Amino acid sequence: MNTQNNTDTLTPHAGKPATPAPIEGFIDFGHLSFDHLHNTRDLGGLRTTSGKQLKMNRLIRSGDLHAATEADIAKLTKELNVERVIDFRTDAERNHLPDPTNKMSSVMFYDLPVIQMTTLGITHENTLSQDIEFLEKYQKDPFALIGGVYPTALLGSEGKRAYGNFLDILLNAETGATLWHCTEGKDRAGLGSVLVEYALGVSKDDIYKDYLATNLFVRNHLDHFADAIEVHHLAKHLDADIDALYYAYTSYLDGAFEAVEQAYGSMDTYLTEALHFGEGKREKLQELYLI
Repeated sequence: MNTQNNTDTLTPHAGKPATPAPIEGFIDFGHLSFDHLHNTRDLGGLRTTSGKQLKMNRLIRSGDLHAATEADIAKLTKELNVERVIDFRTDAERNHLPDPTNKMSSVMFYDLPVIQMTTLGITHENTLSQDIEFLEKYQKDPFALIGGVYPTALLGSEGKRAYGNFLDILLNAETGATLWHCTEGKDRAGLGSVLVEYALGVSKDDIYKDYLATNLFVRNHLDHFADAIEVHHLAKHLDADIDALYYAYTSYLDGAFEAVEQAYGSMDTYLTEALHFGEGKREKLQELYLI
């Protein structure tokens, strides 16, 4: 896959989503081929600053699983040995587009909503007409709207509880793979990946690259929005709004790190004080997932 080191500016805009430079030894950013799960990736192969490597088939990030085919489900459960699925979506999202739990009876599902509010583009709870109306309302600064969700996800009470429980589940997962997801696999699942990678000792530079790799694989919803806008002659210049919703930008992650540092001084202190995941737990996590 052809990638570019095309970093976005402090003020992102439509048509300029960043694509990361390759990570040595992390082929195609761990992307896994499925019929309908376009942004599913294995973190195995990422290296830490100490030179160790994340184990394969243990830590998998994804978008939601509701569109998974029978072949997709078989690959998840049999080939990848997924034993646990962690869903960061809201109750409304899960009810609207549920994961195929009835077809994955061997898998333990955990519902850990990171936010409990209707946030356009993050929760996808509105109808299309409501979404378009909301997009028009915030058209002047959609990137600020989406970027503002990141500090809320990390510092809000729901988010701290969800991410703390998430790390504890990983800490007790002795066998098999754990898959975590939100809707697109960009924001809430992306932040979950950031926390895992940081706790395991992956460099900040590679954490950013893995986060931006979503832009290489995201496909869902974009054509649907574009067609609706054209057919219904809705507001013009919505490209920025759509890009803000579905692509990853470094400014979003910058805002997340800055919010954590302002509130706790450092990501290390955040893990210890906000998520109750101190040095002892981090050492055990590294023993479980590094080789």
